[in-house]
Amino acid sequence: MELISCIKNFPKHCKTALQNIWRNGVMSISSIFAVMITLVLIAVIGVVAINIQDMTYNIEDSLTIYVKMDRELSDKKAQEKQADIEKLAGVKKVTFSSKDDELNKLIESQNEDGQKLFETYRKNNPLGAAYVVEVNNAKDLETIAEQIRNIDNVNEVNAGGSSTSSLVSTLETVRNGGAIFVGALTIIALLMIANTIKLTITSRQTEISIMRMVGASNWYIRLPYMLEGIFIGILGSIIPIIIIYFGYNFVYESSAGLLPAMLTLRDPFPFIWQCSGILVGLGSGVGLFGSFVSVRKFLKF
Repeated sequence: MELISCIKNFPKHCKTALQNIWRNGVMSISSIFAVMITLVLIAVIGVVAINIQDMTYNIEDSLTIYVKMDRELSDKKAQEKQADIEKLAGVKKVTFSSKDDELNKLIESQNEDGQKLFETYRKNNPLGAAYVVEVNNAKDLETIAEQIRNIDNVNEVNAGGSSTSSLVSTLETVRNGGAIFVGALTIIALLMIANTIKLTITSRQTEISIMRMVGASNWYIRLPYMLEGIFIGILGSIIPIIIIYFGYNFVYESSAGLLPAMLTLRDPFPFIWQCSGILVGLGSGVGLFGSFVSVRKFLKF
């Protein structure tokens, strides 16, 4: 019955919550401002961390294994080895490059004199066919490279050596460190929001006591304060959303063409909408939690 009554009176409770925010202007503004500052901090650091994480994955995806086949092997015979490479665990994609393709790459990488020199090798191409191997996990580069070395007619395998392994390890450390930092900051920030809203609700202890004395049910008392916490969280998230919307669009457009492909920022949409939804959810959720805990102290169960 109490739940049905709360549902029936929900519009009234919403109106009461908004009136409470208006009547307690100073405390409400203080809570909204605290939510706003905290969510701005979370939004900016979160967006930076997500883009750095994307960049590290892009860099890892760009790491490949270059496999040179024996020079004496014809393109047809060399291409038969593709199945042997593809069946190795952890291999994502294998791209074949014929002898002529390899010579073309070599010519294109030279200056004018070099191009003229290597053009003379068209009829008697000294290069062998090759493969570019992409892997599912960059940490498996060296392991897969070692397995490829054991395949017949493989002349040389280049996976970047120790420098690549160090790079992969560094990228993983950056990702994990960033995730821990953002997580810890978010928890601290959300606790600050909850405590600020708790102070706002606790300051009205007398009001809650009077409502109990006249026979109001626990949920009838609790619901307006919970809605008030939600509304404070939503109001506090408006400015952070505006900052993210215009700020991220500006940074994205300003950086367009300046960064290499693997370091480009995540597309603004739907990324901005996703961030906005998270900010509203965090603000309203923590507001709800803070107000619920505060009112709970003054109610009997």
